[in-house]
Amino acid sequence: MGKRVVYITPHRNLAVEVMKMYLKHGDEAWIERDIDPTGAVLFVVYIFPG
Repeated sequence: MGKRVVYITPHRNLAVEVMKMYLKHGDEAWIERDIDPTGAVLFVVYIFPG
């Protein structure tokens, strides 16, 4: 199984909290900054289940 998107939000601090939750459960997690078609910034939380 590969990486999986688990959360998308325009709020960085919220993305960090979600990432910490997955890290605490033993999954590899990270955040990537993306821009949607309207030009808004989004933060995408990915996990690689452990």
